Amino acid sequence: MGLTQLIYCSRRSDDLRPEGLFSIRDQAVWNNAHRDLTGVLLFNRDRFLQCLEGERRTVTATFCTICQDARHEEIALMSVRDIVERSFPDWSMGLVDGDSASLRAAIGDVLTTDRFDPEGMPAETTITLMQRMRTLRFAY
Repeated sequence: MGLTQLIYCSRRSDDLRPEGLFSIRDQAVWNNAHRDLTGVLLFNRDRFLQCLEGERRTVTATFCTICQDARHEEIALMSVRDIVERSFPDWSMGLVDGDSASLRAAIGDVLTTDRFDPEGMPAETTITLMQRMRTLRFAY
């Protein structure tokens, strides 16, 4: 089967403490490595924007699991599309802070603002942002 890329946004549950982001990342790195999934999770204090890439059934099953995860609320599917190659072939799950200078610069390249607000982004913009993310280097 071919590759699929799925992008969604969600609101962080009030029950998720800030340090919980790292447990999400660590769990995703382990799970995704075993499922041949790649991607990146962007976040700010309140919102997540995540890109998942891999075989269609695996991406779909993972997204369904996320939809049942109490750490996420108000989940909105932004984009699902077939892809020829992965944007994040070496990232079983990157984690990027929405306040990081690198992310703000990438957002500024794509939008007229450098404010990370995934809920207000059109689907095409999220795809463009994810493509821009693959050129950046982060210390996570």
